[in-house]
Amino acid sequence: MAGCIGRPQRTLEALSQSLKGAHWPKLSLTLIAPRQDDRAQAAYAAMILGTAEPILTPPAFGPAFGEAGRKALAELLEMLQKHQVKRLYEAVASPGELATLGAADEGLIARLVAARNPLHPERVPAG
Repeated sequence: MAGCIGRPQRTLEALSQSLKGAHWPKLSLTLIAPRQDDRAQAAYAAMILGTAEPILTPPAFGPAFGEAGRKALAELLEMLQKHQVKRLYEAVASPGELATLGAADEGLIARLVAARNPLHPERVPAG
């Protein structure tokens, strides 16, 4: 797992380190929240696929973590856009599933992939 729960900047840095040497255009991002339609207060975890192993973060992005969380989410999306990552999604996971992301097995990852939807347009950076 890359990062620390509730630590947006530290998690963004850990995620960036985990992506060194990645073939960016092959990557996909799934933002994972515990509730649907709560973007104004969301706490997002992130799942990156397209690397040798899936990269998962604990919930550390989004408005639930104040201005630092909003900024880290914006920076994450901008970084992926800069590297031409086009597959951006969001999914909902139960609080129990979010708590086990660090030890996520293939079944949970497959369920999140099956449950994901294209990222809501309000989250996609302009450009």
